[in-house]
Amino acid sequence: MTMLKFSDWRRAAARPWDASHGLAFAALFAPGVGLWAPMGLSPLFALTALFVLVHGWRDKVWMAFPRSLSVILALICGWAALTSFWAVDPARSMFSAAQLGLNTFAGVVLVGAARRLDNQGIRRVGAAMLAGIVLGMVLFVVGLVSGRRIAALLVSLESGDSYPYRLAIQVFNRGVTVTGLMAVPVLAMLWVQGRRRAASVAGLLGVAMMLAAKALATKVLLVIDVLALVAFRRPSRSMGIGLGAFLASLAILVPLGTSMLPTPQVSADWSFLPYSSHHRLTIWGFVTARIQERPVLGWGMDSARAIPGGEDDQIVYFEYPRGSGNRLPVTEQKLPLHPHNAVLQWWLELGGVGALLFAVLLARLGPLAVGAGRSTALAVCAGALVVGVTVISSVSFGFWQSWWQCTMWLLAAWATALAPLLSPSQTRDE
Repeated sequence: MTMLKFSDWRRAAARPWDASHGLAFAALFAPGVGLWAPMGLSPLFALTALFVLVHGWRDKVWMAFPRSLSVILALICGWAALTSFWAVDPARSMFSAAQLGLNTFAGVVLVGAARRLDNQGIRRVGAAMLAGIVLGMVLFVVGLVSGRRIAALLVSLESGDSYPYRLAIQVFNRGVTVTGLMAVPVLAMLWVQGRRRAASVAGLLGVAMMLAAKALATKVLLVIDVLALVAFRRPSRSMGIGLGAFLASLAILVPLGTSMLPTPQVSADWSFLPYSSHHRLTIWGFVTARIQERPVLGWGMDSARAIPGGEDDQIVYFEYPRGSGNRLPVTEQKLPLHPHNAVLQWWLELGGVGALLFAVLLARLGPLAVGAGRSTALAVCAGALVVGVTVISSVSFGFWQSWWQCTMWLLAAWATALAPLLSPSQTRDE
């Protein structure tokens, strides 16, 4: 396939508007929006989906979405709406279920359109993704040394304590996560096209960006990317089934693991555990107890904020500084906003029925990502994204948060669009 260059964008601009223009627009601005106004990812997604729907209505682009996934997603959305009848806050649950349905349909439209792009449209999206990542990195560097970050940096340098600066830059966490996930298919594309030096430089800059950020999600993503390079180099039917089974088992078994967590005071004495991670353990322990009260039907879609006892505080005594013998009381809310774990959130709100539906979805995604017929580059890229999004959803963010739902769908659409570039034998017609 012809090497992707930015000149492809100029040549393609003379063509009539199509779905690739919408996907390219979103790819160009998503990293910057994620860094400076992460809530803006939702309207960006909505505008992109509306643009693609208008230009793909006659072609029924949503019909190109895999039918088996459509059925599973429809069942999940339907069950989410049904749970509002016994939810703690029925109005909120119904609203969130409707929002999930709209986001899902919009995502189906984007992925379906991405599957029908011709070669010129694919190159347009690829160029936009590369430009967007570069722009995101530049904006991140600017953000590190501007505004309140400058004052925090001076305080940290004067005191010798990096905490004030690390706290100041955590505002970029979501944007860095979006950029890091976007970089996976782009780096794979550059590598396949023989642009190894560009891929290496971009990869090193991306690693530096993710290490500089305070987000746990970015550190997790780095580990997953390395593991994907090793584990998914030889895609096969058995590998796809194995990955699907592994992810599905997580959706079923995670509550069993969290039921074995020690009390918050016991884990407070673990010197290796950061405070933010300790609070997550406190949250997960509380959520697991509530799951056991309604294990089949759950508490209702998006009911985490209204779970009885969730606003109560847990007082835990931490030794500070470590080894001093001095213990300071710290107040931890048992469930602030959401569980910070997608699997526990499925179980808590949608019950075992909802968790089972998500397990089926994950089981299907495994073969689609790393199954037989995939090139090495495509399998590594798709496998890293599927595992990365699943694991990040299980340690950070609220799964129903609109910006995160929109991000996952945009990633799916972009990766689908670039799939032929990662498997040259799948080149589409001009």
